[in-house]
Amino acid sequence: MPTPIRLLVQPGQEPQMVHFQLAFSAAALDEAHAWAPARLETGDGHEFDLGMVAAPAPTTWREQRILDLADHAYDQAAPARARLTWGEFSAEAEVTPTAARAASAAAATPTVTLTLRPDDQEPLRVRAEVAVHGLAADHRLRLDAGAEQVHWLTGVLGIQQTGAWTVEYPKPGDYWVAVDWLDRDGFWLGNLTAQALTIADPVPAQEMAILEPLLAAAPLTALPEVAQTSVPWQPYRYARPAWNWARTYAAPGSSRVVRSLAAGTYLAITAEAWVHDALWYRSAGQDWVPASAVTIMTPSSLAGVELGSATTPPPPPPPPSGRRGVVTASVLNVRARPGVFADNPVIDRLLAGAEVNILEQATVSAAVWYRIGERRWVHSGWVRLLPAAAEPASAVSAVASAAQLPVGWVVSTSIYVRSGPGTNYAQVGEVTHNQRVNILESASVGGATWYRIGEQQWVYGQWVGVARGRTRPAAIRSNEYWVAVSLRDQTAVAYEGDRPVYAALVATGLPGTPTVQGIFRTWLRRPGGRMAGGRPGAGYYYLEEVVWTAFFYSGYALHSAYWHDAFGRPRSHGCVNLSMYDSWWLYNWSAAGGARSPAVVVTAA
Repeated sequence: MPTPIRLLVQPGQEPQMVHFQLAFSAAALDEAHAWAPARLETGDGHEFDLGMVAAPAPTTWREQRILDLADHAYDQAAPARARLTWGEFSAEAEVTPTAARAASAAAATPTVTLTLRPDDQEPLRVRAEVAVHGLAADHRLRLDAGAEQVHWLTGVLGIQQTGAWTVEYPKPGDYWVAVDWLDRDGFWLGNLTAQALTIADPVPAQEMAILEPLLAAAPLTALPEVAQTSVPWQPYRYARPAWNWARTYAAPGSSRVVRSLAAGTYLAITAEAWVHDALWYRSAGQDWVPASAVTIMTPSSLAGVELGSATTPPPPPPPPSGRRGVVTASVLNVRARPGVFADNPVIDRLLAGAEVNILEQATVSAAVWYRIGERRWVHSGWVRLLPAAAEPASAVSAVASAAQLPVGWVVSTSIYVRSGPGTNYAQVGEVTHNQRVNILESASVGGATWYRIGEQQWVYGQWVGVARGRTRPAAIRSNEYWVAVSLRDQTAVAYEGDRPVYAALVATGLPGTPTVQGIFRTWLRRPGGRMAGGRPGAGYYYLEEVVWTAFFYSGYALHSAYWHDAFGRPRSHGCVNLSMYDSWWLYNWSAAGGARSPAVVVTAA
């Protein structure tokens, strides 16, 4: 197999000074996409330890195909033979410090035409057509359409060729479509053409009519603004339509329809109002929906773990009470505070069988009320407490006060804890969904991985998402804030240089909409905003106020996900989903690194 690397030597700023670079082949990315230690021998007795060097991914090859390695001053003008070793591969180059660099014979540049044809019926689809003339037999063309979509033309098939490919984009956003000219081994010779491409949001922003003023005839009881909750990581309450095509209106109590809500729509509640004995919610789009037409969402309470002291750690989340109950009434009213009063109307209703987390309780007029969410209280008389799951000793011993890598979370509903690695050992406890466990040891039994989480306490590894340590790649600065995302483990670890400071469970892209791999820098930090994609009936989503977002490649981002609690398994349209608390922690922590922080490193392993 041809080597995927070349050692390049460039003249330095001073006589006898040279600058070394590493060039990666695009043709060998599938074989060489890896991390490996690198070492440079200058040929005059000096060596450079270059640390861990990561090969670029297909998405990042155009920007990261050349890596600056080191500058070196030679004591003598005599030629030297420099050698670069990267993992199992090596490359050599002749170095003549004071000699003028001879220009290599330039091959004739082929001519290329690139045509992009958007699909009117499928907004996320584009037809890319390439026509080339003058492509030498030992050269190649590489069409990079973005989002890991690469296509090739090879000169052995003729000096004049055409190619056409249908390109599917998992996410809206801005992309570059480029045609590069490569030699036979896949090393870059030049760019022949490039075009900017904007994949428009297939779900256009709702064009709101001028919202009518509240009718004087409609008795309106205004309730407090609810944009802020008591915890900073959840600045909104969220709701989804209780049935498909529930309607929103121009004002509370109005009959003027603004939009119909398809499945996949989630609203951020910014205000409440009481009209004609009915509660209404105002969305982030400034339209109104009856409270009876939506279901209030309860975002995941999952929280990652700090790994030592970060530079500016946010405050920890409040611990959950651990009590749960089930609604026994046919319909149970939810109120903003405990007690039945004229100024404390019903804001939501729960049906029989609904399970609730009991966060605190209060006694009003001799009746006990349970708080089940932010400004959400129910009468305890219609809630049957569920038996408290006995916390296994494994949880006590596994979750130490000072966590360290590796650390894991339970991603299934529950897992039995056994006295040894294997199903033939006795069951000694149970760990439940989203519970954190420290990984003390691993063992392979019958081809299956088991983790020890305490003294004589083992769990089946398939149902545990594990965050592991990773060596900082040389492309990341020693003082840089960066987040390593593992697609295999569905976890993220935040680093300050070489020091891990936080670990979390994530949910990345599904097989049809994979998360792009590579080393990226954040290009946009956004505290909140709408995300949308797909079409009704075909992967549609319309998400208001997705908060704590760091876009790292086109429309791909680290961000909160309030609409599911399925972290630890691929789930998204390509973004890296985090819980509300974890996304808030990373967003605030990385702010110290500047507008392009954090760097994001996404790998398969």
